[in-house]
Amino acid sequence: MSSMLNTTALVILQPRLPPNPRAAANIGIAAGPAGIPLMQSTPALSATMFSVDSLNITAVKVRLMERAGKEFGVDQADYESVSSYGAAVKSAVEALKRQSPSAIAEIERQLGLDQLGVSLDTLVGAIVDPRGTDNESLGAALKQHEGGQGEGDLASVQPDELRLYGG
Repeated sequence: MSSMLNTTALVILQPRLPPNPRAAANIGIAAGPAGIPLMQSTPALSATMFSVDSLNITAVKVRLMERAGKEFGVDQADYESVSSYGAAVKSAVEALKRQSPSAIAEIERQLGLDQLGVSLDTLVGAIVDPRGTDNESLGAALKQHEGGQGEGDLASVQPDELRLYGG
């Protein structure tokens, strides 16, 4: 896995902190040196941040993002940042929409997005802006799918015997 995918995973996993120390203090987050907010550890927060389920959802997101690029012949290693990679995937999707709009549904099916109830545009939006609403929607769909997943559902979302996600 390339360092770009690791960077995407880190951005997705980063907690969202208030922009200034005063706001941090108002919700119970202490400010450290230079006014940088520090998070106070609580059992609920620790359980959320270090949950195996959260990491599985993130791994699935990263894998879906990688597979989407491959569908369009876009290799993340060729780009300096995740956002430039996302922009290239978005351009490829837009070009395909102009040439063959019906092909988009086939790619959504191949990626399993149809079973998640998520569009290719939502996945691309999550790549372009890992902190945006598309990423949140993708995460919610994956979480819902994971909760109701049964035999024969998306093989790409289930880990194999080595706990790796196939594609």
